[in-house]
Amino acid sequence: MRTFRVRIFRKTKGFTLVELLIVVLIISIFLTFASVNWNVAAKKGKEGLLEQFSIDVALIREDAIAHYENRVVEFDLAAGTIRVGRVDLKTGFVGTGELHLQGDYRLTEALINGERFSLGKCYMTFYKGGMVDRAVLHLEGGGESYSLLVNPLTARVRGENGYVEEVSVQGGYHPS
Repeated sequence: MRTFRVRIFRKTKGFTLVELLIVVLIISIFLTFASVNWNVAAKKGKEGLLEQFSIDVALIREDAIAHYENRVVEFDLAAGTIRVGRVDLKTGFVGTGELHLQGDYRLTEALINGERFSLGKCYMTFYKGGMVDRAVLHLEGGGESYSLLVNPLTARVRGENGYVEEVSVQGGYHPS
């Protein structure tokens, strides 16, 4: 009787091509996120402040739209804090997070929907439909003033040097 030997392949030490591709993919994803964060952290002064605040505002707006629930930003001018949350009918404002201003900037005044706030707390609402309260935030830092303007339709943030009053729309229809 004849017998045949079955070849047994010895396991070689090393990685397969699939394993290497998965590792390279994971590393590239981590580097992508890390490089974005390094760029924001590397920017100093007004440019870094504007970019970070713009990202925060965009994330709050997207959260309100995604959960179909209004979000509120509380500006406490006395304490110098900015908190994010929602309004509960029984308990009032319920904080879910906090925003930090980059650098040595501090909030000195806020104009929300045409109303000026210099003391106390004021609130800016991000509506579930994507709209935002019209807001102008006045900041001081580094011996100069800086203003952040939030567009009510798109929630885009624009920075202006100095103290900027509320911007009026030129031309167009103004209901009275």
